[in-house]
Amino acid sequence: MQLAVLSPLLASAQLRPARDARRATTPQDTTAQDSVALSAPKGDIETTIKYSARDSIQFEVNRKVVHLYGDAKINYGTMELTAAYIQIDYESNTLTATPVADSAGKDIGVPVFVDGSETYSAKRIAYNYKTKRGRIAEVVTQQGEGFIHSEVVKKNEANEFFGLHNKYTTCNLAHPHFYINAGKIKAIPNDKVMSGPFNLVIGDIPTPLGFLFGLFPTPKNNRASGVIVPSFGEDSRRGFYLMNGGYYFALNDYIDASLTGNVYTLGSYDARLNSTYKKRYAYQGNFGIEHTYFKNDEADVERSRSTNSLFDDLPPSTRTIFVRWSHTPEQKPGKGRFSASVSAGSSLHNQLNGNSTTSERLAASLNSNISFSKTIQNSPFNYSVKLSQSQSQNGDMNFVLPDVSFGMTSTSIYELLTKGTPTGRWFENFTFGYNLNARSNLSNRIPATNNSFNGIPVIGGNDTIREISLNDVQSIWENGRRSATHDFNINLGSYKIFKYFTLSPGVRYSEQWTDRKLTFTYNPDSSALDIDTTKFGRVYDYDVSASLSTNIYGTINFKKGKRIQAIRHMIRPNISYNFRPDFADPYFGFYQTLYVGNDTNGNPRYETLSRFESGAPGSGLQSALNFGIQNNIEMKVKAKADTTGKKFEKVSIIDNFGIAGRYNFAADSTKLSRINMNMNTRVFKVVNIGFTSIFTPYQTDSLGRDIDQYLLSGSGFKPLKVVNAGVQLSANLNPQARRTETSTPGNLPILGQKPNPFEPDYVDFKLPWSLSFDYTLNFNRGFGDQPNRVSNTVGIDGDLNLTDKWKIGYYASYDIIEQQLSSAQFDIHRDLHCWDMSISWRPFGYTRGYNLTISARSALLRDLKLTKRSSSNGINYR
Repeated sequence: MQLAVLSPLLASAQLRPARDARRATTPQDTTAQDSVALSAPKGDIETTIKYSARDSIQFEVNRKVVHLYGDAKINYGTMELTAAYIQIDYESNTLTATPVADSAGKDIGVPVFVDGSETYSAKRIAYNYKTKRGRIAEVVTQQGEGFIHSEVVKKNEANEFFGLHNKYTTCNLAHPHFYINAGKIKAIPNDKVMSGPFNLVIGDIPTPLGFLFGLFPTPKNNRASGVIVPSFGEDSRRGFYLMNGGYYFALNDYIDASLTGNVYTLGSYDARLNSTYKKRYAYQGNFGIEHTYFKNDEADVERSRSTNSLFDDLPPSTRTIFVRWSHTPEQKPGKGRFSASVSAGSSLHNQLNGNSTTSERLAASLNSNISFSKTIQNSPFNYSVKLSQSQSQNGDMNFVLPDVSFGMTSTSIYELLTKGTPTGRWFENFTFGYNLNARSNLSNRIPATNNSFNGIPVIGGNDTIREISLNDVQSIWENGRRSATHDFNINLGSYKIFKYFTLSPGVRYSEQWTDRKLTFTYNPDSSALDIDTTKFGRVYDYDVSASLSTNIYGTINFKKGKRIQAIRHMIRPNISYNFRPDFADPYFGFYQTLYVGNDTNGNPRYETLSRFESGAPGSGLQSALNFGIQNNIEMKVKAKADTTGKKFEKVSIIDNFGIAGRYNFAADSTKLSRINMNMNTRVFKVVNIGFTSIFTPYQTDSLGRDIDQYLLSGSGFKPLKVVNAGVQLSANLNPQARRTETSTPGNLPILGQKPNPFEPDYVDFKLPWSLSFDYTLNFNRGFGDQPNRVSNTVGIDGDLNLTDKWKIGYYASYDIIEQQLSSAQFDIHRDLHCWDMSISWRPFGYTRGYNLTISARSALLRDLKLTKRSSSNGINYR
């Protein structure tokens, strides 16, 4: 540090209160000053002012002014000021900072003022450290994600500042691409920016877009309450609309809420309340309730009569309500787990609500469940209680109130009975597990019994659907079904036999108790069944099994010095036997065989019917041998980057090649099942190859069903016949893109959940190009007069950076059989620095159309966008 004038006070690079400086004239006075300073009242300067300068420091003692030249810097509490020149005036308690002009006349050392989390860059700064008020000229300050350019700014003691002739923008350039032009602005740090009348300026061209006032949240934690700006558009049945407008409530650090809605010019509207909550390391969830009022346009109904539209049979106005709730806890050992997933409401809500996604509109049913589960520590026991509900679009509602489960994980029988330490004897491997499930099923569909059994009419079998109300609770409960299921899992362990084989026997037993058992009587007069019920029924199922498996290895070693050191082939054959009795045997009493009239030829017709509504164990004796074989081939090669010859890597040649089938000794015919074959591998770490096929060993009829005649019994040697087969190939040719496939941002849409197929996906300009392709070939054999069906398609997907700011994307799928494009999309993306532009075009198909979107990049101004779209399917994508 170079000093033009240096006093004892400046030697420590610190300034004390000015009145103390006057007393420090002699060593004796200095001693007295120090003793007095300990009991003196607090001066105007509340803490030490630390300063530095690269060029020089001058101290005018008489005027009590300090001049700092060249990279001047001052620290005072939470305040920091840097500039080419700074003046400290102790008489007026002010700091003044200005730049200086270089030899070319350009300002250098522009003042930068930092106060806590706020930063100001200005032409001139004057600050009173006593009153904490300041005046800043030609200032640029950052508030959250936004930047404020002001001609003059005044700052008060509450750290609020008031700007005159302002530009508010999220563009970080000195000359922004766009800004909100406002005469007056007030900024409250870490809270909000407020303005008077404003208008939007783009490219220095004023636009008429604006409002009487502006409110821009700038919270410290990026969350603040505020208005949600709606989007506008047109719906073919509701008219013009304002969509998703409302208010967002940042209630606290754990919970927020939003109240939004849609308004349509033809009288319809939607209203929604959504809330998200989260407590770290405990739970998280969201809750929402929606209400829709749909006004049916009679003229529009008449125009769509020929289309059998959903709206044709609706009354002039329809109201719906819907509730959504999701709750997910953090898993903690020894603690209970309460979770919920609720989607319930009016059956037509998702069809009428303007914000429903495509998957919600097409859903055939809605499902809800609330559950509590717990695993008891230091024990094999666990339990759960669950409430669930499902509803379909025709008004059917089914409830499970409650669903109670109790279980014991598989535990060593020896340890349970003896509490001793296992010694390795064979029977000590036996384990036992148990699960109990008791449930009560309720429904608002009230049948007399059932409509039919195996297509046979039932006397009094007409269903009625009742509205859910307190008056119908008793009838719904009486119509309910109660049951309890017991599952016993007995594992007899695994044993090595003949040194190389593993034998695993097992026993399974299951039993179900129900509150009714059916007895059938055929009434020839009405050609229908008469059903009688008893209050209790018991049905059980069991089987025994044993499996035998081994691993076979074959290795070919190559000479030392070769890059390929060895090739290994691993074979995993396995066979298993399963036996289950024929539970349709009258001995068990689970089925009833009775005469049900004559067939079309006048012969007596008999049917075997299950006596349990929940279903009886499968009929037919099972004495089956399952067989399969899995193959894996890989080679050991020297690492390319290795120069020592001691590092190797494994390269897979075939990841898996498998064959599986089944032979049922007890079957009357076609004892051998169809044979499944599959294979998958990856070539050069780029091309993924998959193959699947199904073969039949039997001759088939005109409907494709196997008949009890092997193909080998015909002419020639033909053991198997292909029923269907498929080959899939895919590859991504950009290594950099392959590395980032698992690290793409979490906001990418999930398949089937993207509401608008035209909305642009995440665009990564850091990848200069990407190119991937896929090829699919499927074969399905035709039977009888039906020809073979073959599909053969190839697809290409990728993008290319034309410049640092321009990117094009493309996708196309070509049907080789039909020799035409089956689908295609072309995208253009432009990085406009603080804006993004995207254009998507689908020339044909169900979702053909285009979409143009220009939007501000900042999340703060995410509603500042222009969207133009055209879609041919009539769906209003949100």
